[in-house]
Amino acid sequence: MVDLVYKTLLTIINKEHQGYVSPTEFNVLAHNVQSEIFREYFEDENRDKNKENRGLSNKGYSNLAFNERQRIDQFAATKNITKASDVFTLPDDLYFIEDDGVVTGSNETHAFRVIEEVEKSQINYLMNSSAKPTLLYPVYERFSNNIMVYPSTIENIQMRYLRTPKMPNWTYITLPNGEPMFNSGDVSYQDFELHESEFSNITLRMLSHFGINLREQDVVQIAEVLKDKMNYKDNA
Repeated sequence: MVDLVYKTLLTIINKEHQGYVSPTEFNVLAHNVQSEIFREYFEDENRDKNKENRGLSNKGYSNLAFNERQRIDQFAATKNITKASDVFTLPDDLYFIEDDGVVTGSNETHAFRVIEEVEKSQINYLMNSSAKPTLLYPVYERFSNNIMVYPSTIENIQMRYLRTPKMPNWTYITLPNGEPMFNSGDVSYQDFELHESEFSNITLRMLSHFGINLREQDVVQIAEVLKDKMNYKDNA
């Protein structure tokens, strides 16, 4: 999808006499737009969930909250983490830790026990009370990209979380005339991770950064023409 978005963007910008977008500029803008849409999924899911609770949502494929949740769940991930220097380092691509998403590792004495998060101000109180953390009822506190688990005898944890989308990267080779040509075989190539149904949404948002406002149907028509040309070229 990333190649079609870039070609559509270039075609419209050229038609509107708005200049040129280099691959580097496109990749940065693509990342920002994808991140923007991804963050909105959570707002949309919360809004649609409230509608559902008020009986204003349909069932099945028309259940908006369920559909939003599916969009979010494609970024669900799990990771086994081993303690190092008394802390567990969180995944680099972490966006949200899921509810009850931190559990003791499979090789712990009490495997898959939920580790509850507590506020830092409560740790000292808990450690010196009858409710102090145990292997049956462990807790953790978070420090930036690390968490500390109590009791300290726990060495392995498993985390369920939502990761951030990977940054789109339109990769290319440079032709003799200096023109960049798309190269999906590059090891650093990365397509958009949003569903293909977001094509128009992505393109329209990118165009708005250049002061270009079109109807969705206009973008779709241009993309269909480009897609036919790309298919013809591939099969020639």
